[in-house]
Amino acid sequence: MALLLAPLTMVAQQAIGLKQRAFPKTVSAGNYSGITWLGGSRYAVANDKSPTAGFYLMTIDIDSITGELLSVREDTFLTSGQPNRDEEGICYVPQNQTIFVSGEKDQEILEYNLQGQLTGRKLNIPEVFKTSYSNGGFEALTYQVQTHRFWTTTEHTLKADGEKPSIERKIKNRLRLQSFGDDLQPKEQYWYETDATKIQKKKGRSILGVSGLAALDDGRIVVLERELYFPKKQIGSYSLVKLYLIDPSQCQPGEILQKTLLIAFKTKVNLLRRNFANFEGICLGPKLTDGRQLLILVCDSQNHYRGILKDWYKTIILPQHF
Repeated sequence: MALLLAPLTMVAQQAIGLKQRAFPKTVSAGNYSGITWLGGSRYAVANDKSPTAGFYLMTIDIDSITGELLSVREDTFLTSGQPNRDEEGICYVPQNQTIFVSGEKDQEILEYNLQGQLTGRKLNIPEVFKTSYSNGGFEALTYQVQTHRFWTTTEHTLKADGEKPSIERKIKNRLRLQSFGDDLQPKEQYWYETDATKIQKKKGRSILGVSGLAALDDGRIVVLERELYFPKKQIGSYSLVKLYLIDPSQCQPGEILQKTLLIAFKTKVNLLRRNFANFEGICLGPKLTDGRQLLILVCDSQNHYRGILKDWYKTIILPQHF
């Protein structure tokens, strides 16, 4: 898959995608849409259809040599008691020990303490982001400790910036990658363009956009692009995931970011395979004993849709030097 996509962009040293796993005995069926690492084996996970606004705490154990997932356990749900905001992106700010969660419904990014209560603080979102398409707003959120920057973008092109892609409109999403400082005020903004769809079929439905961001220690960012395709009778549905590397420090604000392909893979539902995974969340995890960096992905199973989908988790090992 990566070789087929190579003409689209520069290709970095190949990342390694390990086998996805589900843990139905220890993780309840959900709509898991975002994940952030709290340190050790502790993670906070967003659920876009949780009963009320908040996040889940989970324990994820990983083999420190191979990067394989050993276990995932849902520990507790922490909530402010407010109505669910279609929570999608989530990130942890260690120096404050607080968590920020983006809501696709209200296009707000709010701060919570580690008990799940709202602090009253939020990112000051530029007005243009209020022109998002329905169900196409903030999905991705990450924070860089070293650069003191939050980063977010919408899943689809804003109405102010044009049309969003579809099977009929084979165009790119033109997205605004927006940063914020520790003062919660907007800082640099760049353009990020997704790939255009390659789907040749004329019937069915597709969803193409950015669903996750993961900030690396050196200031670069991994972007999770994913395209979903659903034929009328569902059999033959697939999810194509591509992880790209971008470096905002190499561009001037207002420019289009250059992207480098790290890895691409496809999951599907057909008569032989049922590993379809709508990966919506991504975060930086621990490093392996040999120093390689892990990424952790989580998918939205729509509450185990029709008993077919599962809450898959996946680890990606980044190259040693790239």
